[in-house]
Amino acid sequence: MSLIVLIGGQAVGKMTVGRELEKMIDAKLLYNHQTIDLFANFLGYNTYSFALSDKTRKELFKAFIANKGNNLTDSIIFTVLIGFDEPDNVTFLRDISNIFLSADEKVYFIELVADLEERLSRNVHEDRLAAKPSKRDIEFSTKELLDTMENHRLESHDGELKELFPDVQSMKIDNTSLSPCEVSELIVKEFHLV
Repeated sequence: MSLIVLIGGQAVGKMTVGRELEKMIDAKLLYNHQTIDLFANFLGYNTYSFALSDKTRKELFKAFIANKGNNLTDSIIFTVLIGFDEPDNVTFLRDISNIFLSADEKVYFIELVADLEERLSRNVHEDRLAAKPSKRDIEFSTKELLDTMENHRLESHDGELKELFPDVQSMKIDNTSLSPCEVSELIVKEFHLV
């Protein structure tokens, strides 16, 4: 049983890689907008929605650990955007990894990075727009992508994940020119997930 966390900026390909990885291993995908959009549909995209989303994710992970042996899947693949310059984001990663680590279960962090041109192209991909209603306003989502990139550090420094999370196996993949299948195969091979 494990938690596999795909980390990266908007439109880097987290959800798409997660869907491909889901086909290769005994795991189910929870992409970040599944919980955010649930609350945003009622409250809008604000601090209330994000706080409820984070709480829901943590409670799901705790229940997954408590229900070991009865879950419908062996692992959870979870996608999230992390601002490495924001202590709350790093604390969130620590909190969710500790849920699994404290139960002697494995946690893997896979950081995806891609160049801006590729991310802007992926930002308008039909699968992304179908899965994430908030991204359908292309002008807004493009501005959000650019603003977030300008105002936050969305990529870890070399060795930073290992330093911050010594008990978590981690890797960084530049997936600018890689297919989701190729990225997933790299992950499976690196962490011996099959």
